[in-house]
Amino acid sequence: MNNLDFDYSNRADIDLSMFYHPKTEAEIISLRNYLIERKRENNEDNLDRWIRMVSTNRLTGHSTGFFSVYTLPPNQAILPERQISINKKRNQKPDYRKITERILRKTKTLLQNVSQVEKENLILAGKTVKFLTKDARETLKIENESVNLVVTSPPFLDVVQYSKDNWLRCWFNNIDVDEIENKITMTKKLDDWCDVMSDVFRELYRITKKGGYVAFEVGEVRKGKIKLDEYVVPLGVNTGFEPLGIIINLQEFTKTANIWGINNLEKGTNTNRIVLFQK
Repeated sequence: MNNLDFDYSNRADIDLSMFYHPKTEAEIISLRNYLIERKRENNEDNLDRWIRMVSTNRLTGHSTGFFSVYTLPPNQAILPERQISINKKRNQKPDYRKITERILRKTKTLLQNVSQVEKENLILAGKTVKFLTKDARETLKIENESVNLVVTSPPFLDVVQYSKDNWLRCWFNNIDVDEIENKITMTKKLDDWCDVMSDVFRELYRITKKGGYVAFEVGEVRKGKIKLDEYVVPLGVNTGFEPLGIIINLQEFTKTANIWGINNLEKGTNTNRIVLFQK
């Protein structure tokens, strides 16, 4: 990291001045260009991927450990116009934050409780693991009856705007956000959602071993009027799965949610509902 040559004349192809000091922005651009080039030339190694992961997480946040001026926690990146409003309200402007220090600090935190044995096991697992980005209805690279446990969670109709929440992460990683958005199932109509999930369950049944499990996490939407688990259970049964139970986690919203205007039992998703199936 310390050997990376920062070009402080660099500026982004989009306006990020509401998030970053010019020097911080230049360092981010330099790192981004380096990672793009490494991947383009097929030279990206595990260290590059680790730096990419940590940097993606550090892009924006609510403490000095992030690259940006104060904003909301990093679970979602707000749009530039919203950040401008926050800056005015807090009478703040982006200060210089050296990205290498923050990447190294976060790395130390992530690895501090990982033993050498655990590191070696993770390295071994990494040699055989498959990381796929495919439509969940067509996972052809996964063999029939080869999976013991599936843990998954689909979009909750149109509740979460994934492209808007991840626009900055996509930009940093040189990912076309519009292309990603077109691949995500977003629908206002429950019947359309169920049609897609029915196809997903057929694929899950194909890849799950006999006796294997599927944990299908959904929530309640439309101010609690629609509980998606009530629709998921018959979809799984129709496919051939046996429902074993539903785990419900009732959430108490934090200050962050209240900033977004989300109060308990009013908007958003107030409960997590995990439907457990067995084949």
